Amino acid sequence: MKEIELIPYDLESSVESLELLEIIEKYYSKSPYLPDQKKIQSGEVVYYRAFLSGSQVGITGYSKKTPTLAETIKTTIFDDFRGKGLGTSLSQAIEDECKKLGIKKILSTVYFFNHAMIHIKMKQGYTIEGYHPDHEAPGFHEYSLGKFLT
Repeated sequence: MKEIELIPYDLESSVESLELLEIIEKYYSKSPYLPDQKKIQSGEVVYYRAFLSGSQVGITGYSKKTPTLAETIKTTIFDDFRGKGLGTSLSQAIEDECKKLGIKKILSTVYFFNHAMIHIKMKQGYTIEGYHPDHEAPGFHEYSLGKFLT
């Protein structure tokens, strides 16, 4: 597996938070509810740049739900780097980051049409814990996947 380095975004920086917002808008354009810059800067989610060999290949993040439960957020591999196994590496990197923080269970909500990430999560030991029809909007379904970290 390729070693991805996670570098936290400085969300107090309007430049970095705006850069992140532009990435989210590009890769989550199908979502009817995108965060705005104020929401990104709220600190509810810790966002990371994902680097491989000095190149930024994607983004990821997590939101702590309880002291031992976190949900991964906006895990994305940039278009130029897709199809190279980096989704698996990035998914593992954010899982490892959460584990370092003492998280015991990790959740991930994946859009129903994102078959690649559903497959990756299932291979990594996640189980489907729920299906949410019309979750964000009519016809916009999601799966909830979870995994206990050991």
